[in-house]
Amino acid sequence: MHHALFILVCLIWGASFILMKKAHDAFGPVTIAAGRTALGAAVLFLILWLGRRDGERIARRDLPWLLFPGLIGVAYPWVMQPYLIGHYQASGFFGMMVSLVPLLTIVVSIPMLGVFPSRRELLGVLGGFVCLYILFDDGNHRGITAISFILATTVPLSYALSNTLIKRRLSNVPTQPMSIMVLLIAAVTLTPLGAATEHVNPDATARIIGGAVAAIAFLGILGSGVAIWLLYYLVQRRGPLFAGMVTYVVSAQAVAWGWIDAERVTVTQVAALAGVLAMVALVQWPGRAVAARSRQTA
Repeated sequence: MHHALFILVCLIWGASFILMKKAHDAFGPVTIAAGRTALGAAVLFLILWLGRRDGERIARRDLPWLLFPGLIGVAYPWVMQPYLIGHYQASGFFGMMVSLVPLLTIVVSIPMLGVFPSRRELLGVLGGFVCLYILFDDGNHRGITAISFILATTVPLSYALSNTLIKRRLSNVPTQPMSIMVLLIAAVTLTPLGAATEHVNPDATARIIGGAVAAIAFLGILGSGVAIWLLYYLVQRRGPLFAGMVTYVVSAQAVAWGWIDAERVTVTQVAALAGVLAMVALVQWPGRAVAARSRQTA
């Protein structure tokens, strides 16, 4: 069951990066994020209401903790990603950056969960950062500035921090109401900001606007509503490291979609991605140390 949900999240999010690129043809990044979070919250609320699951409520003591995933785990990365993708027209390159989530989850689990990496996991993290440097060098040749690359790296870091906090503080919170509240927090924060600072691209034709609206609809209904619900379920049931593994499948799909859309895909980029995936496979290789970690984070 968990692996089937894992695959479903991968399939949904694999196409999200190219859709952010299409949405950015007509709308600004804050508007894209506001639209998808509001729509995602509405869809999940409708599902909750139709299911008559009135017994699932969030305790008052847990409400303040929802601000972190709402702002850091959703609002920030979902604005930053379309901003970078739209600015550089490189959905594949920035999509593959999320492959760092599992390795960064190991890093943030030290202070947040008290789980220290084994020698194998430490080697995987160090190897992942070597691959990150290779990506930085490749991005430099593409004209991607150091600041933009650092901002791109903060996206997987924000996911790792948010998922780990959910495991630590919100494991017993009903998943669907929690997902709704997290999306609502992001939507309430972003909607007035987008309305005040962004406008529809005046050069966008009706066809482009229609395509952008369709992209936001997909991102909202599936990419935000369904996928975030399933992801948080996996974080609560299997731990942040297992859930974070969706990103290495997602990143490969993002590169493939970018290639289909005629984006530049270099040998260096593919080699760096392969290196990151190899490091993730290393830390997930069956063994006593990994089994011990699974018990601690599950």
